[in-house]
Amino acid sequence: MTSSPQSSKPTVVLVHGAWADASSWNPVIVQLQAAGFAVFAPPNTLRGVESDAAALAAFLKPVSGPVVLVGHSYGGTVVSVASASDPNVKALVYVDGFVPDTGESCLSLLADGPPPPDDLFLPVPFATAAGGDADLYFNPKYYGAVFASDQPPAAASVMAVTQRPLTNSALNGKAPATLGWKTIPSWYVLGDADLVIPPKTQLFMATRAKAQISHVPGGGHPNMLSHPDATVAAIVAAASATSN
Repeated sequence: MTSSPQSSKPTVVLVHGAWADASSWNPVIVQLQAAGFAVFAPPNTLRGVESDAAALAAFLKPVSGPVVLVGHSYGGTVVSVASASDPNVKALVYVDGFVPDTGESCLSLLADGPPPPDDLFLPVPFATAAGGDADLYFNPKYYGAVFASDQPPAAASVMAVTQRPLTNSALNGKAPATLGWKTIPSWYVLGDADLVIPPKTQLFMATRAKAQISHVPGGGHPNMLSHPDATVAAIVAAASATSN
């Protein structure tokens, strides 16, 4: 059961992406709590766009008062879908995140970028009622160089070991017609050195969503870890806008 304490500030809900977990928000959480925000960082189930958004929507339902919903990477897709059905979500913040339009998937949005190595993912197949799927793990030999390119090697190594996989169906899942960013004010924190989602792709999505964009020079993919101040500044700006 989640609830927002009595406060003039909105509740901040942080949604992690693939190949990470909620601990990726730790530096941001520390700053937000020190500033007096109620913060939640629920696990993203990473099973599929529809089911992940439904799980987030269920988590948000008991949260009272305005919400600033924040998504990193694939979490951007999840917050885009879940926010469309929750009137309490007053602002969206994307951190190196996907902002898909109707019919787009994470994979289709990456189609114009450099082709990845054939062994970028390590698939672990599993059976489903529909026939089959696979958990995709980010190959550890690329994790530090690509996914966590601006993290210290020791930290990147731990992240690679503790990563949570994304299903193939989630990577290819298409966004529905109703998406929160089309009506909810948005902010975007863009890592200019991101090697997972090309910065030009991020800029295209952020501009299309009419988001207020913050560029982070040298910022890699997990911007909230390497540059938490930039993420916190965007969240605070979004929170301030909910009271105007």
